Amino acid sequence: MEKRQRSPAASSADEILSSATTLAATKPGKSSLRSLIFSLPPSSDVVASLPETLHLAVSASLDAFRNSLGPCGSPVRAFRSPPLKRSRPSSAAQKPDEEAEGSAAPISDETLDQLKNLKAYTFVAFLCFSHPKKLFSPSDLLPSVRSLHDCLVLYEMDSALLSQVAGLCEEWWKLKLPGRENLVSQSLPFLLSRSLTDCKKADVRRVYSLRGAFLLFDYVDESIEDLKMLLMRCVTSPVYQKMDEGRKFVSFVLGLNQQLTKEALELLKSQIPFGKKSMLEAFADILFRAWKGSEGSLREEIEDGFLQGLIEGAIYAGSKFLAASARRVLGEFVQQRMTDGVDKLLLRLVEPVLFRSLQVANSNVRQNALHLLLDMFPLEDRDMTKEVKESLQQKQFLLLEKLLLDDCPEVRLVAVEGSCRILHLFWEVIPTSTITKFLAKIVDTMSHNISNEVRISTINGIIYLLDNPQSHEIMKVLLPKLGFLFFDPVLSVRVSVVDLLLAVRDVHTFQFNKVVALDDLLSSLANDHPRVAQKITNLLIPCYFPSKLTIKEACSRFVALIKRSPDAGARFCEFAFSEGSSSRSLMELAKFCISLALSRKGLDREKTDGLLISSSNICQGLANESSVKPVLTELLSAERLKHMLTAASSERAQTAILSMASLVSSENVVFLKDYCLAILRNSNFLSDNVEKQEVVKAAQKLIISGGGFDEMFEHLANVLRELASTLCIRFGLGSTEEILQTSKRKKVKLPMKTSRRVNQVAGKVSQNCGIGSDDKDFIIAGSASWQVKYLLTTESTRTSALNSPFSGTIFSALSVISELCIQQCLQLNHLEIEPIVAYTTFAIFMSLQNTSENADGIKDNDLHQASSSLEVTFDGALNHIINCVDRLYLDSVSGKPRQEVERAQSQKSKCIEVPEGTSNPTEGYQSFHVKRIQILVKLYTAVMKFVVDAVRTRLPNQTLQRCLKFASDHIHHIVSALRGHKYQKLSNKDEVTMNNIQEEVLKDISIHLKSSFSYAAKLLHEFLKNTNEGSGASPEAFHLANDLLDLIASTGSSLGSRHDSNIVSIAKPWLPTIILGLGCNHLMMPDKECTLNLADLLSANFPIWLSDLGDTEFHIESQTPKSKSSAFESLIELMLVLLKKGSHRILDATCGVILGAVEVMLKNANFSLVLGLIRFVCFKMFENKSVPSERLQVTNSYLRKVYQLIAKELEEHQEGEDERHHLVSALKFIESIL
Repeated sequence: MEKRQRSPAASSADEILSSATTLAATKPGKSSLRSLIFSLPPSSDVVASLPETLHLAVSASLDAFRNSLGPCGSPVRAFRSPPLKRSRPSSAAQKPDEEAEGSAAPISDETLDQLKNLKAYTFVAFLCFSHPKKLFSPSDLLPSVRSLHDCLVLYEMDSALLSQVAGLCEEWWKLKLPGRENLVSQSLPFLLSRSLTDCKKADVRRVYSLRGAFLLFDYVDESIEDLKMLLMRCVTSPVYQKMDEGRKFVSFVLGLNQQLTKEALELLKSQIPFGKKSMLEAFADILFRAWKGSEGSLREEIEDGFLQGLIEGAIYAGSKFLAASARRVLGEFVQQRMTDGVDKLLLRLVEPVLFRSLQVANSNVRQNALHLLLDMFPLEDRDMTKEVKESLQQKQFLLLEKLLLDDCPEVRLVAVEGSCRILHLFWEVIPTSTITKFLAKIVDTMSHNISNEVRISTINGIIYLLDNPQSHEIMKVLLPKLGFLFFDPVLSVRVSVVDLLLAVRDVHTFQFNKVVALDDLLSSLANDHPRVAQKITNLLIPCYFPSKLTIKEACSRFVALIKRSPDAGARFCEFAFSEGSSSRSLMELAKFCISLALSRKGLDREKTDGLLISSSNICQGLANESSVKPVLTELLSAERLKHMLTAASSERAQTAILSMASLVSSENVVFLKDYCLAILRNSNFLSDNVEKQEVVKAAQKLIISGGGFDEMFEHLANVLRELASTLCIRFGLGSTEEILQTSKRKKVKLPMKTSRRVNQVAGKVSQNCGIGSDDKDFIIAGSASWQVKYLLTTESTRTSALNSPFSGTIFSALSVISELCIQQCLQLNHLEIEPIVAYTTFAIFMSLQNTSENADGIKDNDLHQASSSLEVTFDGALNHIINCVDRLYLDSVSGKPRQEVERAQSQKSKCIEVPEGTSNPTEGYQSFHVKRIQILVKLYTAVMKFVVDAVRTRLPNQTLQRCLKFASDHIHHIVSALRGHKYQKLSNKDEVTMNNIQEEVLKDISIHLKSSFSYAAKLLHEFLKNTNEGSGASPEAFHLANDLLDLIASTGSSLGSRHDSNIVSIAKPWLPTIILGLGCNHLMMPDKECTLNLADLLSANFPIWLSDLGDTEFHIESQTPKSKSSAFESLIELMLVLLKKGSHRILDATCGVILGAVEVMLKNANFSLVLGLIRFVCFKMFENKSVPSERLQVTNSYLRKVYQLIAKELEEHQEGEDERHHLVSALKFIESIL
């Protein structure tokens, strides 16, 4: 075989072709065949005979190949298009090409032999025309190559042969050999199809190199449709869009034929709404290349047929995304405006629509047009005269100036940023007067804009403008005018101002403290949000801790900061590490601060504390740096920590030192345990003092890190147990044996000094102003309860607290103290809510732990026995709290007469601060009454939070009904108290001026009222969520919905319009829930079973909101003067909107409620309210009659009933003239509906 492969060159053409069928199948064989043909001498007879012999062999092989395919061997069809998606190979082995068609018949051996021969002949043809000595004439080889090309469609079953023949034709075209135009009709579609299927960059480059061949096709002929489809797919193909050659080819395609151009442009347009940034930028490049390379009708089609529509789409697009996508496609023309003819084209296309669109009524259109103007600015034609250019430029500036004051904030925002961008880019060519006018308007007007985003854009625009050095001189004058924005109430505005200061700092000719005073910067650094403080730290580091100076000089600079503002210096150290200061230099600063603080040389207490807090912030910032941990341990030695605690005078400084101590090993801080326990014992009024809370948290953390959790928890158990015993005896609640027995069962060792310790703390508390002897024990209990609550709500200590042997003691003590807090709240000057919060929190977490243990199959006998012995259950705690508050409510309803309340007030007069200027008993009573409301609202809010948490955890339906009733009663009680306050206020003849203390009380009442409202609304929502049609009537949900509306109606007259607006803002999101609660009795019962009489429910406790609503509508109808509108009326308007948009059944049920109230008012002979409520239903709820009256069965039934009652009232009784007029007017309203 080897000898045959190395046969001499004298072989005949037939022998060469015969051996080629064998040699071409292997790589070594191909090499031998190449050597054989390339070694033929020019004088050889083979050179003359091989082309003709090859043609005959190819023809014979093709005939045999067609015959082997059967009757369908010569299909008349174009080349098949590739699939839209490439099929992914499965895990199984790949099938051979002949099985790719699935159910196709297997290929015969004869067909395979002919395919093998054709591959050999193709290789021989390739060797002949690529002969290095050009021995073979291309004209002689052309018949063979053409025969192979014309049958290309038959080779689909053999991809290798397809590639060989297509490659042969490709090389023929590239070499510009004769007859190349006859070798593209089949090869080009194949190469184009493969580039789309395989998505290989090499294939795209091959197609691009053959682009000239596409000019040979007749794109009008119907047979070209398949090729046109492939070309259209190239337009949107990602591989073509990513490559420069691909984009060039697509732009070339757009110039092939006008109809093809139209179809391609339509395809491009359809893809713009969904295109990503890269795709749109590719479209822009393709479009510009196509425009640049086109002329005549094709260019006109691109300009007037596509670009004009694209510009209009960018202006009139309904969405901002679509408008931005259209502008992105236009972006290439904008970037290439220096190309000849582009600026003239843009002006011609844009001018007719842009300037008009900038002044239309639609704000979205104005905004889109403004974006387009800013992208294309300046719109001009270089061939224009100077006067025309200036006039056109001035027109653009006038429109921009007008849009700075646009009614729409979004338009103003874009106008501000766009104006600054234009000034930055075109400063040299813009007239000085125009620059001055724009900057004055931006700085003087836009910086005061009501929109937060516009103010931010003003600052960002100025920052961008500062990048142009030519703006610096004028900005020196204008920037100080922006300093007031540093005090803006919006955080993002303040952050932007500090960014502006950072930009100013980087300009050597500027001084940032000319924009914002240094004292203001330090004040903000000390007190503002961390985002602002961190940026200010970055701003001040070069001044107060520069890295270019020595450590000693830098520390001296920082001491100057501490002396100027200790709080600012401490906050500076908090962010110094994150803003670039080195850990080594900061560690040296911490040492310096501690040494200086302990020396106290020329430092007062405030500055000493500032140094200590600064050191703590530095140490905590560097705690995770391994390189400084040894230095940190050495710095925070036990002896030094003792001295630091001695030097600390404020709670913040104590917190800082304890936080530092927690960074080192627990062995070094064992001596701090007693100090921390003393902090826990002596901390009172924790609920309202954040700084004390932080000290207690740090102390607890330090004790726990030293393994002292049990001792600390035992201390809390002893304090609470003894306080519970003392309070039980004092208020006669009963025997304390249960608590004592519980302690014995738990084997709690009670220290002998406990009572003395509690008495000492109580003695310190009783010295505080305004605290009576009855309050002191509750204040101590509140402090201990807060500590227990914090341990429970902290995930790292919760499990230890729940599993502690003292948990039963604490829970029982909290139960007793909570009951006494509720019972005695109205007799106390200071209500401590923390025992109730701690008790309810304990109940929730104990219940969740028990549930989790039961689910996991874990048994803890001690915990379960304690829970059983104490009857600690979730439902038990809930019932206990509700019962206590219900008793308080009943006592308050049966309440003392006013004389007893005044007597109780006089007994506490030494502890209550009477407002200055209060001279008569009524004013003193008024102050006492406001304080009483505050206590009730605060108590109810805490309990309602627990109730809502209970409902969300697990509650049977019966308990849920009771919770609804409790919530309704507590809201009703609050409303009664508020109305009583209003009555006392109205009964006073002289105007009472509330002092600052009373204003704070009213503010506190408002805050807790918002919380109470939200909790009650959540409870109503939970109930309605778990009900459906057929659940039955729920008077509790109905009453709660009415009580919530009563609460809104009562706050305005009782607390003032400001607090009224706050309540309404909270109520708006819950309005759909309240509406469903009003109509739930009709909605949850089938119509035939709905026998509930709403009039009976309403008459027992007529809702205040319905009285106010009827009164308002009556005044409108009778055109009589009325007090100014309240926030409640705006809420009613919103309710109307929701009812009209919602289900007609909900509207029907709500109308039924109001008409049920009309029935009650008729019985009470309150005819003015009858007229007002009927007017509201008939005139406002059915204003446009959007819902046919026959669909409102409940409303129709009530209207007919009320109509009959009014008619009967007019017949049987002789009312006064005004009353009859009211009833007659009401009848007319009803008749207009019926």
